[in-house]
Amino acid sequence: MTPVRKQERRTKSGKRHTSRAPSLDNTRIKLDPPIVGSSPAIRDLRESILRLADTPSNVLVTGESGTGKELIARNLHTCSRRAGRPFVPVNCAALNPGVLESELFGHGKGSFTGAVQSYAGLFEQAEGGTLFLDEIGEIPLFVQAKLLRVLQDREIRRMGTAHARRVDVRVVSATNADLDERIENGGFRLDLLYRLNVFTLRVPPLRERVTEIPELVDHFFEARGFPRRMPIDEEALALFSRYSWPGNVRELENEVERIAVLHPKAARIEAHMLSDRITHRARAETVDVHLLYDSPLPRAVGYLEESLVRKTLAVTNWNKTQTARRLGVSRQGLLKKIKRYRIVRDPGASGAAD
Repeated sequence: MTPVRKQERRTKSGKRHTSRAPSLDNTRIKLDPPIVGSSPAIRDLRESILRLADTPSNVLVTGESGTGKELIARNLHTCSRRAGRPFVPVNCAALNPGVLESELFGHGKGSFTGAVQSYAGLFEQAEGGTLFLDEIGEIPLFVQAKLLRVLQDREIRRMGTAHARRVDVRVVSATNADLDERIENGGFRLDLLYRLNVFTLRVPPLRERVTEIPELVDHFFEARGFPRRMPIDEEALALFSRYSWPGNVRELENEVERIAVLHPKAARIEAHMLSDRITHRARAETVDVHLLYDSPLPRAVGYLEESLVRKTLAVTNWNKTQTARRLGVSRQGLLKKIKRYRIVRDPGASGAAD
């Protein structure tokens, strides 16, 4: 077994202090919170977290909404030597630009109307620990410029002050947006992206790991404190596997909670217990092979095309720009196909169409 790496430092009293870093060969290391799954993609993700946890480098976590990007960030923190220091998360999309600047960098007394006292921003609050910048793609350009300066110089200036303060903070950021596209459109700085993604971790969507759904369901029953677990019967598992899961693991967790509350005495999860959204979409996204065999070639091709367009629209929450890109067609071409096949959005679907 590879020996655990050690790092020695002296405390203020002069005594030696030895800290231990996680080792990939140390089977006692457990991620906290746990990352559930046994697929190669999830195993690689866990190994990458352990490899990167103790590096000072910034990490960019990418993935669709609901895949668990903050979970990855928390594990990068808890598996590192910074674990005893603060983990400070902030959703950059939830704050307006003026508030975001003050939240990140702080402000001095009197720096703006209402600033009746000085405020230490999130960089200072995360001193020695990790700052998690969620939805990094939503930061306005003028805040991006200040963030770039902080990442370069490792010091911040509170709004309305000239004094620079050194900060020791590891930055982990996350996005579900295409930052390369944002850069092409002038909405994101290329130099900032280079600073943020020294390492990039991609969290796979649930539709790419449907074989792990039983593991995830068991985990959610245990994590939610329900009295017992429910196995999934064959028909329900087939529907789960065919569904595209636009809300990813978060959507599955909500579905498990709904089933457990509505069917507390059930021995297993059966198809009739699933929400209408899942059963209807899963069946709609399933291609009837026998229908293809019985159809002339043009009709069969049209049927496959319609099914693919419907499924991709569901995956992207009806974001037509993303759907067109995934399908390899122009946005105008996609709109023509939607009209041709009379595809209408489910009124109960979440998310906003572009």
